Amino acid sequence: MDLLRTAVVDITTLLATSHALRSSRGADELAMHRKQRIRLRREIKGGTLAYIDVLARSRRGTVDEALLVECRLAAELQMPQALEHQERLRHLLDHQAGSLDGLAAARQDLWRLAHIIGHLRMGMEALQEALTLFDTRSADALSSRLRRRLRKALTAYARGALRTKALKGRLIVMARAAALAEIGPRGAAEAERLADIEAGADAARRVIARGVTKPLLGLALDWQRNGSGPG
Repeated sequence: MDLLRTAVVDITTLLATSHALRSSRGADELAMHRKQRIRLRREIKGGTLAYIDVLARSRRGTVDEALLVECRLAAELQMPQALEHQERLRHLLDHQAGSLDGLAAARQDLWRLAHIIGHLRMGMEALQEALTLFDTRSADALSSRLRRRLRKALTAYARGALRTKALKGRLIVMARAAALAEIGPRGAAEAERLADIEAGADAARRVIARGVTKPLLGLALDWQRNGSGPG
């Protein structure tokens, strides 16, 4: 899933750029007036959410070049002026103090969520071959609900990160809490049930158990344990 990491770097770079625009107050020739910064931040927020939406809704088991292009095109359609100012934004991101604070933690968090979604897709593809019609319907319904929760969790995390003033401290805590609230106890229960169905269909198949149920539990425990700050 190397391209998944590329996708998550794209998303966190958009987050960091948004925060750099919020914090920019310089008077040099590269500084932007307030209305322009607000307009660009609005575009980048729309682009970030559009990127995540395409990534989370895809039915591919892994992120390939085609999906990466789809995600980037969806984001670019929301950011016409930001694309015109790419060089200025890149310079701002490189030179704005604090714009990269917390970026590594946010990147890892988003990668963990997206990684779980990818394994859910792969696990369900494998299950289709081994289930009866009844079990397929049950598993499909559980998978659809869980996938929807995870997609909302990704979006909630990004929205939380975009709302907060700086990528540090409470930002990560708030973004994690928003994501966990979307998954909820029912999401964990759905993941457990899917792992049970997987084991009953073929004990050798452990894609969902290892790639969804266990990582989801670990994610919740980590984020709750590190509630006082980024892990």
